[in-house]
Amino acid sequence: MIQVCYYKGCGITYGEKEPLSDRRITHGLCPMHHEIALEELRTEMKKLKVGASSFRVLIVEDSTLFRHLLKETLHERFPFIQIDEAIDGNEALLKTEASHPDLIFMDIRLPGENGLEITKKIKARYPQIVVIILTGYDLPEYRDASCADYFFSKDTSTSENIFTLIQSIL
Repeated sequence: MIQVCYYKGCGITYGEKEPLSDRRITHGLCPMHHEIALEELRTEMKKLKVGASSFRVLIVEDSTLFRHLLKETLHERFPFIQIDEAIDGNEALLKTEASHPDLIFMDIRLPGENGLEITKKIKARYPQIVVIILTGYDLPEYRDASCADYFFSKDTSTSENIFTLIQSIL
């Protein structure tokens, strides 16, 4: 079997070349480029960790069970993001002002002001913050009244949908 290094067009052959009757060609990395590629991969992973560790999420949800479940699920998939929690609109506004999250998960039915009104206030002051309405009340009038970037139903959204969206934002 003939092994050819594919690293940036290197093309050198390496490894066992016997028996000569085996003319199959495989592609891999020669020993020198193997170490270089590993170091490049380590560097890229460090960049991802640094970028993700500065990524902040705020979960605004009055249900303690759902809030903690969402937080744990996000931490399992994205262990380096910072996650904060708020149980009502006032706390959400205070935490948004203090920490400037990159992403907010907002419930609609909250004690005090509803999530749609809180979202309007946040988007008016911080339009760059991505807000996802995550609610059990998936009604057309709520969707129409929402100025959030995304609107997900707790009943029909999967964690994979949410993970894919977060990955695209990271």
